Amino acid sequence: MTKAIDRFLNLFTMYRLTLYFLAALLALAAALSLSGSIPGGPLPIIWTTAVLLASCFLANAVLARIMRVRSNFESSLITALILALMMGPVPVELKQTTVLALAGAVAVASKYLLALRRQHVFNPAAVGALFSALVFGQNATWWVGNVTLLPLLVIGGLLLSRKIGRLRLVVSFLGLFIAFNLFLGLAQGVPVADALQSVLFVLGRTSLVFFATVMFTEPMTSPKRLRWQLLYGAIVAFLYQPQLSIFGRNLTPEEALMIGNLFSFIISPSFKLRLGLVEGRAIGAGVMSFTFPRPPRFSHEGGQYMEWTLPGGRRFFSIASSPTEPQLMIAARFSPTPSRYKRELARMKPGDSIMAGELGGDFVLPGNARLPIALIAGGIGITPFRSMIKYLLDVGEQRDVVLLCSASTEEEIVFRDVFDQAQHEISLRAIYTLTDTCRIRQGWCGQRGPIDREMLQREVPGLPARRFYVSGPPGFVTAMVKELRSVGVRRRNVRTDSFVGY
Repeated sequence: MTKAIDRFLNLFTMYRLTLYFLAALLALAAALSLSGSIPGGPLPIIWTTAVLLASCFLANAVLARIMRVRSNFESSLITALILALMMGPVPVELKQTTVLALAGAVAVASKYLLALRRQHVFNPAAVGALFSALVFGQNATWWVGNVTLLPLLVIGGLLLSRKIGRLRLVVSFLGLFIAFNLFLGLAQGVPVADALQSVLFVLGRTSLVFFATVMFTEPMTSPKRLRWQLLYGAIVAFLYQPQLSIFGRNLTPEEALMIGNLFSFIISPSFKLRLGLVEGRAIGAGVMSFTFPRPPRFSHEGGQYMEWTLPGGRRFFSIASSPTEPQLMIAARFSPTPSRYKRELARMKPGDSIMAGELGGDFVLPGNARLPIALIAGGIGITPFRSMIKYLLDVGEQRDVVLLCSASTEEEIVFRDVFDQAQHEISLRAIYTLTDTCRIRQGWCGQRGPIDREMLQREVPGLPARRFYVSGPPGFVTAMVKELRSVGVRRRNVRTDSFVGY
């Protein structure tokens, strides 16, 4: 089931999936309004959406030209559709339409003006909604929290959360929200039955699910490391509580989110770097590497990722280079019919620029050098392990490390020179296995077939005591976690890095 879901998600970029999801919500709302299930009627919903789309698109185009930066029209359209689902349908009337258009323009402007190091601090839609409330007294109604939209909200929200790798963050936020809601209710003397009923009401008949899956998880304004994500979730979940009064007033959802955004920026600052390509070259069958100069004072840990932006969109790539190397390197697999983004990436020539930012990820070596580890890679999932092992090589650090690399053919195994060197210099144990057994050459000395429990038990000593790192396509990662559990490895000893939508 998960493989089918991931194949579906791989058809879309993160931005395109978000656009389709939001558009589907608005289309369903307009259809349901014909029967009165959604208040307002189809014309106000269509009018509100059209005004915000036009306002956000034009504001983005003008500001991008003034600021001399590359325009991301998909991002502006997403902001418009989120605002359309927050602000409430307005009639075809001059005053309310003007306020709506200004809210959209302010939301987009916040990406450029309320920004540091080329990165906006606050969720743009939240800024637009707050502007409308403070300046014109026109509050966001969060009308998307209608029970008739809940099935689509849940399905689409879960798909989007899986696509961006924030499903765990959504679940933890909702869990914390429920816990705080029950605690505050009981502390105020509300009977247990009524407190539980209140939780069910908030989950089913308010905008909480939309807030959690669409706005709260926005990658650019939320922390990149797990420990900060959990604290961020706790702060926003607490401030979001409808029973909570601060200085005599309840915070709106957008205010709670913006406070969380500010916390995120302080403890996990974002940045954008414009990097010129040094070299792009083929390193394996259907695989290319791309190297860029390392900016001054830039540092990362082996295994972390960054967001890389081109006219064809944005993608997250693990950094394949070691923190000790003078250049940054990423690697990508190219199918026979690559996406527009991949085509743009492949066409880059030395000197061409790319925007990089959003450094993050907890898929890093443990601080305890004596802890034995095992690295399991499927295909292009080998890239974060190249960064880790090259770092250990460069600093001469001896660790008990086993690497299992699975590929369809021998030609698809990349960075083997680094791993072979590590076998001689830092005692790395590297095992390669090929899954396309019909195309294995004579003389192949490695393993054959997929990594399974028998191979794990045979090749990895001390299984239960090791920490495992699994990287690759989601289906591969899911299968490996299942195999590890079958040989007695606890889930808490497994770190995963799925290349969803890669």
